[in-house]
Order: sequence, then C-alpha cells, then structure tokens
Amino acid sequence: MSDTVMRQWMMLRMVPRAPSKISTKEIMNNLAAEGFAISQRSIQRDLEKFSSIFPLESDDRSKPYGWSWSKDAGTLDIPGMDSHTALAFYLAEQHLSPILPRETVNKLKPHFMTATSMLNEISGSAGAHSWTNKVRVLPQGPDLATPEVDAIVQEQVYTALLLNRKLEVQYKKHGAKAHKPYTINPLGLVLKNGVFYIPCTVFDYDDIRLLTLHRMKEAKATEQMVDKPEGFDLDAYIQSGELQFKIGDDISLKAVVSKDVAFHLRERKLNPKQTLEEQADGTFLLQAEVKDTWELRFWLRGHGEDIEVLEPKQLRDDLYQSAKAQIEKYERS
Repeated sequence: MSDTVMRQWMMLRMVPRAPSKISTKEIMNNLAAEGFAISQRSIQRDLEKFSSIFPLESDDRSKPYGWSWSKDAGTLDIPGMDSHTALAFYLAEQHLSPILPRETVNKLKPHFMTATSMLNEISGSAGAHSWTNKVRVLPQGPDLATPEVDAIVQEQVYTALLLNRKLEVQYKKHGAKAHKPYTINPLGLVLKNGVFYIPCTVFDYDDIRLLTLHRMKEAKATEQMVDKPEGFDLDAYIQSGELQFKIGDDISLKAVVSKDVAFHLRERKLNPKQTLEEQADGTFLLQAEVKDTWELRFWLRGHGEDIEVLEPKQLRDDLYQSAKAQIEKYERS
C-alpha cells in the first residue's frame, strides 16, 4: 500500500460520526504524530474529494470548523461485513440492546444499519439471511407485558454501573403508596423474564437487596464511589438462589411425579444428580437436592395433581395449605 493511500485511509478513520467533528488542523497534527507530513490545505482537498464518494460532511457554521461522517452513514469496513457477521449484529440488536448502555448502542447503530441493509439485499430462502425468518426467541410462561422503564433513569443507572458510582433514586417499594428517596450502591444488573433487577446495598447497610428498575421514578449518578461489600460476586449471588426469591436453605426434595413430568425432567433436570425411579402404578419417584425458592414452589403448584411432594414435610404442608385455600375459594364461588 502506498504512503498516500495509507495516509488517506488513516485520515478517514480519524473523522468521527456527527454530531462530533474534527478540524483539518487536528487531522494534520494526528497524521504528523503517525509520521505523515501534510498541509491543512491538502487535507481539505482530500476530504472535499472524498465527500463526493463517501457520506462526509463539512460543518462551517461555527468555529472550530470540522468534518464528520453523516449520522446515518454505514460502517466503512475492509474487509466488508459478511452475511454471518451481519446476522450476529442483527440478533445482537434484537436481544442485547435492552441491557447495553445507551452510548454503546449508539456506537453500534452504524453496524446494526449495515447488517440490516446487507440482510435485506440478500435474496433466497437459504443462507444466513433466512435465519431471520426462521428463528425466534420466546419467553417462558404467559406473554406478560414488559414493565415500562424510564429512559433517563435507565441511562443514569447504567452510568453509575459503568463508573462504579452511587445512585440517588426515588423508589417505590412493593406495596408502598409513594416513591421515597434512597441512596444505593448498585452492584450489578440482571435481566430476568423482562424485568431488570439491581442487586445493591441501601444507605449504609451491608445487606444486599434487590431493586427493580421499573419502580424507579428518578435516578442520578453521584460522584461518590460505590461501597462494595467485601467478597461480593454477582455470579455467586445468582447461584445462591436470591434471584429465584429464596425462602430457606437447600432441601432434599422427594416427590411422586406423573409420566409426563418425568419425561420433562429427564430433558431439563432440577439437579444433575436427580433420580427418577419408575413405580408399579406408572408414576415416578423423584429425588433431588434443590434450593427452596418461591420459583420452585410456583413450579410445583403449577403442575397440580401431576406432582405430590412427600418430603420435606414443611414443604408438603405448605403446598397442602395452599391447595386447600384454593379449593375453598372455588367452592365459595
């Protein structure tokens, strides 16, 4: 590659996307730092020439004057984006955008646009393009509406997480009538079933709590650094069962399950060491070490007569009382 082509290529890469801009003097100084000696006038001529080919814009409305790529310009990649890379960006836009910082999403938008454009131009029913028409990701359970999250609140929360800063928030607890001010130390962000959970500590307390993003009315990242509990690890916290809404310690579950439930549990086990032993009447005896959580009990109740819990006795009694209360409601109506 000739020095001229190399210089021009580097020059184009220095130009930011609108609304940011760079002056010809800044480009000249940057090129000089890379060993290329060239005048501002030559840079201006090159940019004017390239603006007839590429979506480059010159802003001379106010000083300092500068150049930028058009806000909607696609990415200039060599080698170009292939169909498989385009598919990856397409899926990332669909499923990762909600959990990425807004600034990151804005930086990726040109790649998203390029990917969509490329996939739209590809015809035929085979290849990477066809994946967009053949694959979907669906939530588990009923199609519940996703809680609305204030965009400004979300941006402030993401900023605090990125910079390890405390947050001042107006938060409405479950069952409360009004929002109240809290100072929190955000320790992570978890998206589960369409709800954003923020493990954090509140004020000067050490116990970790779970707040939800959609219950925040206002949020502001402060200049104070987060006080992180010693030894806190987000993965370990999730593994502990807190995000399944832990009720008690781990339990040894023993239950009689139907043939259909047994089939399901062979494919998606409660525990890698679970056992399923067929009984004389065609049912199966399930034994597994599990976490005692609200989600486990919801799952057990959801299967109704297809699961009978034998042990532990406390869990059996709780499910019995729940079923009894439900029957009484139906009998009264």
